[in-house]
Amino acid sequence: MENIAYVGKIINIDSIEGADFIVSATVVCGKGGKWMGTVKKDQFKVDDLVEVYLQDALLPETPEFEFMKNYKYKVSMRRFKGVPSEVLIMPLSIESVNIGDDISAVKNIAKYSKPISARLSGIALSQFPTHLIPKTDEPNFQRVPEMLDALRGQRYYTTVKADGSSGTIYRVDDHFGCCSRNLELKESKDNALWRLAYKYDLQKTLPNKIAIQFETVGPSIQKNRLQLPEIDLECFNVWDIENRKYLDAIDMLDLCEKLGIPNVQILLWNEMFDFETEEDLRKLAEGLYENTKCQREGIVIRPMIETMVNGERLSFKVINLLYKD
Repeated sequence: MENIAYVGKIINIDSIEGADFIVSATVVCGKGGKWMGTVKKDQFKVDDLVEVYLQDALLPETPEFEFMKNYKYKVSMRRFKGVPSEVLIMPLSIESVNIGDDISAVKNIAKYSKPISARLSGIALSQFPTHLIPKTDEPNFQRVPEMLDALRGQRYYTTVKADGSSGTIYRVDDHFGCCSRNLELKESKDNALWRLAYKYDLQKTLPNKIAIQFETVGPSIQKNRLQLPEIDLECFNVWDIENRKYLDAIDMLDLCEKLGIPNVQILLWNEMFDFETEEDLRKLAEGLYENTKCQREGIVIRPMIETMVNGERLSFKVINLLYKD
């Protein structure tokens, strides 16, 4: 069970303009990060311990969570009356707990996963080869304050988070593989990932011991918010399998150009990371997909030169609070 619910502590409560019955609360959850959520006025006070349910927490269908029925018992980020509402904050119902304790198991909280399009499904060859390639999973910026601190004053770039389904294509010596998020798939002309490999002739052109990671986008994948006429890919990572590292941004784009594959849309390039507030990051994430009227899912921020922080890749996402899944 994934860590997606925590014990938190309220550190700030602010009024909301135009709202008589709700206020904005800021909570800290130890390793669970720092978040903002809306709560009933006078329900909590500063220093109260609370239960905090993060984005994509799938709540049990019990009387305790009945009020979330219209949201299909799923926690999502949004703006409410213009202020961030990123988590669900509830009174503490568990004894003998501390700030940052994971309560996912005791509260029976699962994590929601987007359904995989039938066009991406296939016959499994094996599990995703995590011994060779890391899975794609960007943390929300609220969970990794140490990464924001490490990036401050450094050069960075920002990409648009495509609303699709992640894929990985790789080569190791005589083996060529196509993977969905969790599985490596047998070769099939009926599978969209393999068809993308054929389309870009990657069985011939992909260098040895290299993996490309991308969003698969287009018709019948999520809601095709990019409004593409056919399935395609947007590459956002290149992993050097032999040296176990991601290529720097410029090298990733160079390889995409050589392979003739689309790279993910670049929003900002080689800028100085000097955001004064977290709200500045949230505002940067807001906007539409290019040439559409659809809100983008968000953005991903990374340094120009690959960097590690506490053993983790410096990379994080910022969700667009105006996006609705």
